Amino acid sequence: MDDLIAFLRARIAEAEEIAGRCEPGHWFSSRRADDPVSFARPGVYGRAYMEVRDCEQPQVAATVNVRCERHIVHNDPARVLNDLAAKRERLTYLAHVVYGSWVDVGEHAQAEHLLRLEAAAYGWHSDYRPEWRD
Repeated sequence: MDDLIAFLRARIAEAEEIAGRCEPGHWFSSRRADDPVSFARPGVYGRAYMEVRDCEQPQVAATVNVRCERHIVHNDPARVLNDLAAKRERLTYLAHVVYGSWVDVGEHAQAEHLLRLEAAAYGWHSDYRPEWRD
């Protein structure tokens, strides 16, 4: 379990570092509510992408699908950081249960199962181990 918990802590730290570098107010939905196909900002209309400073992938695609753009805007850095803080607290609690001598076998097994479920979200990562799958 030590490796699994360390893996989860590292993934949370990576995501916090990425979201923490974003500056609020420097990105937003480019669509107007009255015309979801047009771009509202001057200089954006007709461009295939917008440059994003200090980003490993410096182009953000402009899409004609409003649902995709809403998804991107919905996942703003502040919201992501709040979600990651909750994940970190959940991980701390589950690790405490796994290593606690006062818990019964059922609680211990349930905590291990929940940790494996948390890790499954990162099954794509090169450090993810197949034995962590339930």
